[in-house]
Amino acid sequence: MATQAEFIDAFAKSAGLTKAEADRIARAYAEVAVAQAKTGFAVLPDLGRFKAVTKPARKARNPRTGAMVDVPAKTTLVLKVG
Repeated sequence: MATQAEFIDAFAKSAGLTKAEADRIARAYAEVAVAQAKTGFAVLPDLGRFKAVTKPARKARNPRTGAMVDVPAKTTLVLKVG
């Protein structure tokens, strides 16, 4: 697994950019993808499609104590690889 710094360094080398330029582009790309995903889905060329999915509340078992706990509903992003 690469760190963010390693990703930016590789991205900069691949695109022939400075690290600062690559960082700005990657951050802008991520911001746009998150904003689009909040509206329903985000298409990332050559990667896939992110879709916001709401998972309902549920009961789960704490593996350490065995007690039942309530897990609240949450919204997550799901990537469908294209």
